[in-house]
Amino acid sequence: MTQSFNFLAYALPLVFGYLADTRFGRFRIICYGVGVFGIAHVLMVGAGSKQLLADGTAKVPYFLSVYILAVGAAMFKPNVSPLLLDQVTNTVPTVVTLASGERVIQDPESTTERVMLWFYLLINVGGFFGVATSYAEKYVGWWLAFLLPLLLYIPLPFLLWFLYKRLVLHPPGGSDLANVFRVLGVVLRRGGIKRIGRSGFWDLAKPSEIAKAGLNIKTQWNDAFVDDVRRTFQATGIFSFFPIQFINDNGIGSAASFLSTALRTDGVPNDVISNFNSLSIIAFAPILNYGLYPLLRKLNIHYGPVARITTGLAMSTIGGVGYTVLQYYAYKLSPCGNMATKECQIEPKVADISIWWMAIPYAIGGISELFINVPAYGIAYSRAPVNMRGLVSAINLFNTAIAYAIGLAASSVIVDPHLTWDFGGSAIAGAILTVIFYFTFRHIDKEEYVLSQNQDAHLVSTGTTNVVGLNELNKSVNRPAPIADNEEMMISQKQ
Repeated sequence: MTQSFNFLAYALPLVFGYLADTRFGRFRIICYGVGVFGIAHVLMVGAGSKQLLADGTAKVPYFLSVYILAVGAAMFKPNVSPLLLDQVTNTVPTVVTLASGERVIQDPESTTERVMLWFYLLINVGGFFGVATSYAEKYVGWWLAFLLPLLLYIPLPFLLWFLYKRLVLHPPGGSDLANVFRVLGVVLRRGGIKRIGRSGFWDLAKPSEIAKAGLNIKTQWNDAFVDDVRRTFQATGIFSFFPIQFINDNGIGSAASFLSTALRTDGVPNDVISNFNSLSIIAFAPILNYGLYPLLRKLNIHYGPVARITTGLAMSTIGGVGYTVLQYYAYKLSPCGNMATKECQIEPKVADISIWWMAIPYAIGGISELFINVPAYGIAYSRAPVNMRGLVSAINLFNTAIAYAIGLAASSVIVDPHLTWDFGGSAIAGAILTVIFYFTFRHIDKEEYVLSQNQDAHLVSTGTTNVVGLNELNKSVNRPAPIADNEEMMISQKQ
């Protein structure tokens, strides 16, 4: 059930990211999602009541609450990070003067990285709340474990109401998805499959190149839009490597949970150990934000998104190796041998290995997320056409759904006595894919960080022809001063 819930939470964003781009806007979809969250939380608290649990009738409201919660998460996830990055209006490097009189360059790439590190840290502050709910369930009851998140949820509608007129909000305006497929059709028709990945492949769909070739192909886009499509496909190619990181981070399917049942817990709830993933993120994000990244900039070392993601993939592979070693010794030291996780009844029933050792691969996996997921948010936003940022963010999330789907598909072999290879095989695959990833995408680190400036991709009246027009959704009392002479309505053309 956990696997199916997570699959839906990461697959359905494709629908709601698209709807946010085309019909409702990011803020409105987020509000709808928060409303759905409320319904799910109330049902979940009710399902945890002692009376329903005693009667055996808690399953229906609980299952309903879980899958309703998945829908709410799918509304929220693909839209919150683009909405946050919409607030970063300095989209080109700008020289600013500090209060001390020092003149510095305000770099949008560094700003995006810092903002998203804080965003990811706060996500995991919420994730770490699982420690409290685990102990609440163990010592009080399920009702309290479900009530605590509901209490945290209650202020959210009021917070959204407070923020509504203080945010820069872009209205929905149609999607460029149809034109993306048209561009893809043109390049495949003119260049064929053999030219995919070669220099000039995407140029074949540029109206200027079509005109030079004397071809009568109707186009509803401009040259800049084709560059946006190229960058978007590069982004989706980058995202396609993320499932292996997730598998090595958390173990394929329920493998990590099975491993924990074979180790000595000393009274600690099994669920507590997995929270070292969130704890490591909370501890390490400020080190990156105020230590490593500023130091690298001071030394004039460009640590681009591909280099950071490669680092994260390598770290997650090391975490996978950690799980493999623990599972190997769990089998070796268990009184039940390689059937250690199947309710071993031979005393002492578990291997003489503390469950706290699992904190190491969990923590390594958490730190790897800072090097992978944080750059991914910036890539999804900066390399997508203006009208597809919600959808491209959803594509990034969908790769986590793929990881869960792999876990579901492999569930029949994620059992004793195969668990060592379940972890080890994933670690080997992670090591190979890390090398392939770096040599495939390393050239992107040499490109300048650029947000799409193509507001007029449509040469006909479809989609959004002016996403920055002032309207009731994006009026704001706290817009920053213009940062370039070529701005329109206080937002740079690069946005």
